[in-house]
Amino acid sequence: MTNSIPDIFNSAIVAAAVSALDELRLFDELQTKGSVRIEDFCRRSDLHQPSILALLRGVHRAGIIELAEAGQVAIQGEAFQEAFACKGYFLWLVRGYGRMLSNLATIARNSERQAQFIERDGEYIAMSGRDYGARFVDSHFRRLLGQAPFAAAADLGCGAAGRLIDIARERPSFRGIGVEVDGKAVARARRSIQDSGLQARLSVVEDDIRRLKPNPAFDPADVVFSFFMGHDLWPRSDCLDFLECLPERFPHAERFLLADTYRSDLQSSQNFPIFTYGFEMTHAFMGHYIPTLEEWMDLFETSSWTCVHRQELGIPFSCVFDLRRKG
Repeated sequence: MTNSIPDIFNSAIVAAAVSALDELRLFDELQTKGSVRIEDFCRRSDLHQPSILALLRGVHRAGIIELAEAGQVAIQGEAFQEAFACKGYFLWLVRGYGRMLSNLATIARNSERQAQFIERDGEYIAMSGRDYGARFVDSHFRRLLGQAPFAAAADLGCGAAGRLIDIARERPSFRGIGVEVDGKAVARARRSIQDSGLQARLSVVEDDIRRLKPNPAFDPADVVFSFFMGHDLWPRSDCLDFLECLPERFPHAERFLLADTYRSDLQSSQNFPIFTYGFEMTHAFMGHYIPTLEEWMDLFETSSWTCVHRQELGIPFSCVFDLRRKG
C-alpha cells in the first residue's frame, strides 16, 4: 500500500524522535515505570522541556506513547513495546548513518566518491548493534556457543565488546580479544572493559579484519566469532582468502561462528521488513556487495570450513553460520 506524501515526510521526523528519546533514556524509564511525568524527567536530566514535548508529540501520533493529564504525563502506547524492542535500529539509522543519509545526492556522483567519502559514526553503530543484538541475536548465539567447550575467544569486529564482556562475566577463567577497525568503537570498548574491571582478561586491538596482521595475542583463541561484518569481506575471492587465512591467524581455533545479514532480493513492489531496505541501500552507496544465502553456502563448500548448522535470527534475512574446520 502506498503511503501518503505527508506520512512519508512525517515518518522521517518520527524516526529521529524515536532515536533521540531512546538516547535520552526516556524510553528506558517508560519501560521500567510505565509512565513518566515530563516536567520531572526534564528537570532531573537537565533537558529543554519544549524540545522533549515536541519529540513526544511525534511518537504520540505514531501510537508509541499516549499523553495523559493534559499532556504532562507520558504512558506506554499500543506500539510502545514493539518500538522499544526495535529502538536500536532507529539509533543505527539516525545516529550511525545520519550524516551519510543527508549526503546521498553528493555521494551518488562518481566524482565525489574519492578517499573516505562515507560519513558514518562507528561508535553509534556499535551501540545500536549491541541493542538490537541483545534482543534478536544473543540468545541464539549463546546457545550455539555453548554447544562446544571453549576457554578463549576472538571477536572480529567487536564493536563495543559487549559480547566478550558478557561471556567474561559468566566464565571466570575466560579470556577474550576483540578486533575492531573503527577508532571510536575501540575507545568505547576499552572504556567498557575498564569499567567492568575485566582488563586482565579482555583486550581490544585496532585492526582491519580484512587485512588482519599476525598477533601472538590471537593464539589462545579456540573459537572465533564475528557479527554483521561478513559482507564487508566480499567480493567472493577476497572472502575466500580471509577464510583460508583464519587458521594461520588463529592456530587453535577449530570453530568460527559467523553472523551476518544476507541479501533479501525483495522487489520494490514487496513490503520491506524493518532494517532490510536501510541496510541494503546504505551498503549499495558504500559500494559493498551483499551476498545471498546461496552465495554464502556455495563459498563454504569451496573453503576449508564446513557449515554444520545455520541458525536464523530475529533480524530479517540474518543468520549465524556455525563453521568447523575441515579435516
